[in-house]
Amino acid sequence: MLHFIREKAQGWVAWFIVGLISIPFALWGLDSYLTGETSVTVATVNGEEITQADLQQSIQQYRDQMRNTMGDEFDPQMFQGTAVRLAIIDDLIEQRLLLDASQQLGQRVPDSQIAQFVRNTEAFQVDGQFNLEQYQMVLGRAGYTPSMYEAQLRQDLLSQQLVQVIERSALASNHEVQRLLRLENQQREIAFGVLPLSQYLESVSLDEGAAREYYEANQAAYTAPEQVSINYLRLSAATLADEINVDDGELKSFYADNRDQFVGPEQRRASHILIEGDDEQAKAKIEEIAQKLKEGADFAELAKANSQDPGSSEQGGDLGYFQRDVMDADFEAAAFALEVGEVSEPVKTEFGYHLIKVTDISAPAGEDFDAAREKIEQQYRLQTSRKQFYDMADQLANLTYENPESLDIAAEALGLTIETTQLFTRNGGSDDVTSSAEVIEAAFSDDVLNHDLNSQALELGETDLIVIRKEKYIPETPLSFDSVGPAIEEQLRYEAAVDMAVEAGEAKVAEIENGSAADSVFDAGQWQAAKFYGRDSEEVSYQVLAHAFAMPYTESQSVSGFTAENGNYIVVVLIDVRDGSDADATEEQRQGMTMNLARLNANSEFESFVASLREAADIEIFEDRVASVAQ
Repeated sequence: MLHFIREKAQGWVAWFIVGLISIPFALWGLDSYLTGETSVTVATVNGEEITQADLQQSIQQYRDQMRNTMGDEFDPQMFQGTAVRLAIIDDLIEQRLLLDASQQLGQRVPDSQIAQFVRNTEAFQVDGQFNLEQYQMVLGRAGYTPSMYEAQLRQDLLSQQLVQVIERSALASNHEVQRLLRLENQQREIAFGVLPLSQYLESVSLDEGAAREYYEANQAAYTAPEQVSINYLRLSAATLADEINVDDGELKSFYADNRDQFVGPEQRRASHILIEGDDEQAKAKIEEIAQKLKEGADFAELAKANSQDPGSSEQGGDLGYFQRDVMDADFEAAAFALEVGEVSEPVKTEFGYHLIKVTDISAPAGEDFDAAREKIEQQYRLQTSRKQFYDMADQLANLTYENPESLDIAAEALGLTIETTQLFTRNGGSDDVTSSAEVIEAAFSDDVLNHDLNSQALELGETDLIVIRKEKYIPETPLSFDSVGPAIEEQLRYEAAVDMAVEAGEAKVAEIENGSAADSVFDAGQWQAAKFYGRDSEEVSYQVLAHAFAMPYTESQSVSGFTAENGNYIVVVLIDVRDGSDADATEEQRQGMTMNLARLNANSEFESFVASLREAADIEIFEDRVASVAQ
């Protein structure tokens, strides 16, 4: 469609098309025009709706998580399709069920726990201390406001509480641990013989023309993949920052305007006693505790004995340090009105009644201009380059779109250099440009590859944009037989030798099963006499051990063969099994086995609990709507 408009729309035709496009944009907005109606319900859980907006947000979070996990191996195509969306819907349903169950059980997450979690999150810290601006910036990048994030965090912590309750109820009995330790420490008496692949390779004789016949029958396997090289313009805030000229006058002005970035906010350390509820009984209880404090009782002891905040009561109510805009507004107002050692009157919040004691005040601290000059210059370059980047990013996108058949005009206008990559395939290249999944997808797209148009602006990072166009394309080409013939011949020789080794090995297994002595069936040097081995023995190949411990044990010896990874055929004779003794296990082994077994039992109980919630719930999934969600 865009290609048609670029090539065909001229004069009044172009204006007519633009008019048609503008009407829905003006009436419903660009976002709804592109993504559809996000309030459409894709599933319901006990009457609660899961909308397309919920699903789209979860899809994006999942992709971001997988991109961070997989790095260069991330492929967007792996995370598309209805099956992936249905799996994410299933996860959203489970989250709703767990949240409902938590609320029905009366579980709550107090503000203090939310605040503590936020303060301790490294992403929100600067120099090891929580920083409000950093907090807001990180959330903004992820598309969250603090209230949105904290609401989601509260839900996640509620679900975690429920999971932890279930997991703590799962135990591993001594009988189970002892039984598994005996199996873990079991030893098996085995003997084995090896038929080396090398002795069969020497006797393999291929028919003349076999390699060429195989090549012609499997032509598709012997082709060089298509390759492309690209020209590109790259706009990066990091590069712009290095090019910014600064002087002390500009830096001093920046320091004065942004002093709060270099001088931290006032923080207070406080303890509290929480009595949950908003009724007269809760109010009477908090007033009773307040009276005891006035009579000289110790605040920490009263908090341990009475506070209903599980996150702080054991620490005598201590909440640690916090700054403004972190706690509940009423709680915060009271805390910042107190001096060190003072205790508030009862303060009511949505969680109940609090008594607050300020135990320390950390005054604003920071560095003067000379001490902080390096940091100031770094921040100045960062902020200035970001502003330049966003201004230039719009120009880059517009100029490369309006001049779709060249990068020259945008390069000249913005002072950027056109660069060229080496040839790369759909699997990508070795540098950060050609290994980007977005760049690879664009480079092999119809517009760039077949119509010689510029790509849209692609994100390599938060402040790192690139626009590409094709430089050279080499289509998929067959490899000549002369180049691959020797490799095919070696492959056929190897496969034939493996088949010969298997045939010879199976014949020896039959001989032993028919009563022949195992050591007489194998040539000298190919037989390993019987010996007891444990599961983790280093005296023998792990492949032999894995096969031996998977063999069924009978009162008479068992015989079995397999092909090893190197092509050798190995015949294993299982003679005897000796169970381990749990008494021989070290304390470390016993504790490890107990923890692993408890974890397995907990997982099983959790899965059963979720299954029971699903069975009792009224769940409906609208698959046709799920399939239509924008990728």
